[in-house]
Amino acid sequence: MTQPREMLPRESLLWIFAAQFAALLPQFAQLPLWIVCAWAFAVYWRLEVYRGRRDLPGRAVKLLAVALAVAGLALSYRRWFALEPMVALLAVSFTLKNLELVSRRDAFLSLLLAYFVAATLFVYEQTIPYALYGIVCVVVITAALAAQLGSFSARPGRALGLSLKLLAQAVPLMLLLFIVMPRLGPLWAVPQNTSGASTGISDSMSPGDFTRLSKSDKPALRISFDGPVPPPEQRYWRGLVYSSFDGRRWSQGFGVDPLEGGVVHWNGREQTLPEVGPRYRYRVIQEATNNSWLFALARPVSDTRGVGETADDRLVNKSPVYARFAYEVRSWPRETLTEVRELSEFERRRNLQLPRDGNPRARAWAEELRESGLDAEEISRRLLAFYQRSFTYTLQPPALAEDSVDEFLFDSQQGFCEHFAGSYVFAMRAAGVPARVVAGYQGGEWVQREEYLLVRQYDAHAWAEIWLDGRGWQRVDPTAAVSPERIRDGLQSAAADEFMRDALLPLHRISVLNRLRLQWDMINYRWYQAVISFDSDKQQNLLQRILGEVSPLRLAALIAAPVLLALAGILLWLWVGGRGRRLPPASRLYQRFCRRMARAGIERRPGEAPGDFARRVRGERPELAPMAERITAAFEKAAYGEDPAAVRQLRRLLRQWSFARGQWSGSAGGKVSSDHASPTAKH
Repeated sequence: MTQPREMLPRESLLWIFAAQFAALLPQFAQLPLWIVCAWAFAVYWRLEVYRGRRDLPGRAVKLLAVALAVAGLALSYRRWFALEPMVALLAVSFTLKNLELVSRRDAFLSLLLAYFVAATLFVYEQTIPYALYGIVCVVVITAALAAQLGSFSARPGRALGLSLKLLAQAVPLMLLLFIVMPRLGPLWAVPQNTSGASTGISDSMSPGDFTRLSKSDKPALRISFDGPVPPPEQRYWRGLVYSSFDGRRWSQGFGVDPLEGGVVHWNGREQTLPEVGPRYRYRVIQEATNNSWLFALARPVSDTRGVGETADDRLVNKSPVYARFAYEVRSWPRETLTEVRELSEFERRRNLQLPRDGNPRARAWAEELRESGLDAEEISRRLLAFYQRSFTYTLQPPALAEDSVDEFLFDSQQGFCEHFAGSYVFAMRAAGVPARVVAGYQGGEWVQREEYLLVRQYDAHAWAEIWLDGRGWQRVDPTAAVSPERIRDGLQSAAADEFMRDALLPLHRISVLNRLRLQWDMINYRWYQAVISFDSDKQQNLLQRILGEVSPLRLAALIAAPVLLALAGILLWLWVGGRGRRLPPASRLYQRFCRRMARAGIERRPGEAPGDFARRVRGERPELAPMAERITAAFEKAAYGEDPAAVRQLRRLLRQWSFARGQWSGSAGGKVSSDHASPTAKH
């Protein structure tokens, strides 16, 4: 059995476990369940050891626990060098360390690991709630460190108070470093686990996919413009192009995605775009998608590092967007461009591809249109008129069988955007016109106060593009033929009765809650603009506004001024704190008496009890003994009996005492009970 002197106090253990729980709580949803259960069991076992009901595990048990933990990590994650297994490894370190948590050194090591786990929280999210929770974690972990100093420091009020004082003193330094430290990129990158589910629009489309996105009101994009804002009919934020169709599902096809050998221009387009003329300049803040594709208007060019343009007018990032990401874009509307390249034979075949079998009625109808001698534009007009005449736009379309295009065009005639875009492209290809499906977002809600466009997940949309000789790729939106209000006013207006019907709290239907929702989004927008996206350019602009001219001397002065101010504040705090607590009135009066006795030649010795001091006064100065005994008796009654009348009597006795001729000249000033005539209590 471990000796009690080797064990950490109960308060220290509880603080350590509280800090671990605070750091791990946000990770519980990400970690495998076995790690959470193992950590809870290790905490239980360590508490049982403290109670004397269990022994600390031996070396063999520890080695077995390590082996099981490594095996569990290997089975839970496909690869080791990724963010999730690294966080899991830290959590496992907590668990294993709890099995040998004995000394103060072990406690410090465990709490330092807690700081690292709390920091990993911001790799997943940088939102305001996560930032506030991160502050709470740091306060609790620092309080746990303070609690290791002793039993007095382990009291909740004392530990939390000391933690808040230390962190408050660090705030000026934190702000200073945030402003002046060079904004360097990461020295290394730890990718997230690719098994994690992506969010938003996926790399393929089948009937029902976009219908599911219409049930989510989560933000997808925030777009601010430098100059003119495109009208609602032009707000098509393209992200993916689907050219391959297997009879039910549309996908990008091989050779389009950069990971599969697709061509990406990382340093600008090969085709020259005009330097002047109609174009849009804007900044997109995209939410995490765990995918590399970005969203922009047609014909985009971006100067943001790591962002490239593809041959099919899209933007992609070199790495998946695991966190909120901002990029600058310039876009030229296609109608403003005069130079049109030829469609290569490979691209023509790709965008005419259809499965060998399936959907015979749609094929036959398109073939009739083709054989009638109509050109591509007239075939498109006939098809759009067919949609406009007979179809219904709905968020709850019926399920489709194997020949989904035939059933949609000639039977159900009810669908969402993916039904219209997919069937339109199928029919145009069957008629011999190159066509493709484009997926992204359409529209957005204009936030007037901050002047940015808020695009939500329910703005996800699919449309089509057809190739016209001499004009290039032209956008065609079959949904607009059926429900033009969807393009002009948004999904909420086009499907008012069905929009967000299953939402637990329909914020869009309650004006007050809808305004609060927009206010909260504006706060998040400002947070990202001011804190998260504080890059080197913004840092340089801020320093120029503060200093006028950024020079080493002025930077040194900017750093030195708050440092000196902080040091002065710390010295002032130490001086004020060093004065100690204000003594009770009885003690202050008794100290005044001791100072007067010192001037009379009798100085109270350090640690000398009041009663002992009074007896020494009787021996050395008998003429002062009555006065000393009365004052000592009154002090003991006031200090230990908590008698307010005794405090007043003590004050009166001191006023009546004078050293005229070295003897007591005051009146009795009131009697003191005889049982206090020989004080012996200590002070």
